[in-house]
Amino acid sequence: MCTLLAKIQIHPGKESTFEEVMAHMYQQTHDTESGVLRYEYWRGREAGFYYCLLSFENTLAFWRHQASDHHEGEMERFGECIAELDLEIIDPVAQASPLSATRAQPCPETESVEVQAQAEAFPIALENWWRPLRVQ
Repeated sequence: MCTLLAKIQIHPGKESTFEEVMAHMYQQTHDTESGVLRYEYWRGREAGFYYCLLSFENTLAFWRHQASDHHEGEMERFGECIAELDLEIIDPVAQASPLSATRAQPCPETESVEVQAQAEAFPIALENWWRPLRVQ
C-alpha cells in the first residue's frame, strides 16, 4: 500500500478553478484507474489551503496515477492554481485506520518511461521512526 497526504496552498482568487480541476481529477481517477483506495480533496482551516488524501494498493498504482492522461492533461491548469505543494508519505496507525501500512517497492523496468519518471520524481521512503511502531 502507498498513502500520501498533500497540503496545497492555492494562489488567491484561484480557488474555484482549483476545485473545478480537482472535481475532474477525482472523477477520472475513480472512473479509470485501478488500485485507488482513497483519492479525495478537503478545504483546510486557513484560506486558500486544501488537503488531498491519496491511498493506493501499491506504489506502482500511485506512479501510474501520476502519469495518467487525465493527471498530466490537467497539469497546466493545476500548476496555475498552486502556490505551494507539500506531498508527504504517511503511514496508517495499526488498529486506528482501515488502511494498511505504506510499503516501498521498486518501479519495474517494464513500466512506461512516463511511469518510471514519476517513480524517480516521487520516491517512496519510509521514515525510520515508524519501523518499531508498525505491526508486521
